[in-house]
Order: sequence, then structure tokens, then C-alpha cells
Amino acid sequence: MDRRPGGIIMQHQQQYHGYMHQTSMSSVRSVTSPPHSRVYRALYDYAAQDHDEVSFRDGDVIINAQPIDEGWMYGTVQRTGKSGMLPANYVECCN
Repeated sequence: MDRRPGGIIMQHQQQYHGYMHQTSMSSVRSVTSPPHSRVYRALYDYAAQDHDEVSFRDGDVIINAQPIDEGWMYGTVQRTGKSGMLPANYVECCN
């Protein structure tokens, strides 16, 4: 590993194919965060219908949420720590 100032930044630039343009640590964090990751709040209760889905209650906060396809998302229920697919029309964006 390059220990010179900025050496870590260069490693990230190569790993992420040059998408990073700034050299601050906050830009490193933004590059390593999943794209389109947002926080949502559940509008209704939902009981998982399959092993890859996650159950939640009205008002639960869904973190690390990412769209999968039309109508479905993947996220983690903050209250339970469980992750899985969830119906997008059961949640609203908080950020």
C-alpha cells in the first residue's frame, strides 16, 4: 500500500475507474457508499412472502435501501437489523 499522502486516494481512483475527482476523505466515503442508497419509512405493515423478503411494521425505518426493479427494493429494517427485498409502494423516502 502506498503510504504517501494521497496514496490511498489513488488506490480508490483505480479501483473505481477514475470516478473520484476530489481528494478529501468525504469523497472517498461517497464513492464507497452504494449508489442510490437512501433511507425510507414504512407506510404499512408488510409480512415477508418469501425467504428473500423482509418483514416490517408501519413506521419502521428502512436503511441502505436500493431499487432493484420496478416495484421492488432491497434494504435493511433498522429496528430488526434484517435485510431483504421489500415492495417499493409500501415505503416513502425520508431523505
